Order: sequence, then structure tokens, then C-alpha cells
Amino acid sequence: MKAKEIVKDKVIKEKEGNLISKGIKFLEEVKIEAKKITWPPKKQVILSVLMIMFFSIIIGAYLGLLDIIYNALISFLVR
Repeated sequence: MKAKEIVKDKVIKEKEGNLISKGIKFLEEVKIEAKKITWPPKKQVILSVLMIMFFSIIIGAYLGLLDIIYNALISFLVR
């Protein structure tokens, strides 16, 4: 009975070791790939953020105007 438990414990430890070593290898590869990233210049990032904000405001205003128009139209038809 104890021999089976010992063998079982060894198998579990081997699997855990493999899992840990695989995790460490994965993180090392992530670190290597992260060094290859080329980030855009600060000016380009700021310009992109401003463009996104501008178009978000425009689309929000457009949808808000449509909401007001449709709300007024439905209120008029319900009366």
C-alpha cells in the first residue's frame, strides 16, 4: 500500500515539476518577445488619443441629438 502511494507521490511531483518548468520557460519567452516591441513615438500616441476623443464627442453628440429628436417625435405621437 505504501509503495503505491510513494509511486503516486513521485508522479505528482514530476508533473508539478514539469508544470513549473513550463511556466518558467513561458515567462522567459514572454520577456524575450516583450523586448522586441517597438512603441510609437509620444507625439503619435497623443495625436491618436486626441483623434479618438474628438470622434467620440462628435458621435456622442450625433446620437444625443437623434435621441432628443426621437423622444420629441414619440412624445408628440403618444399625446
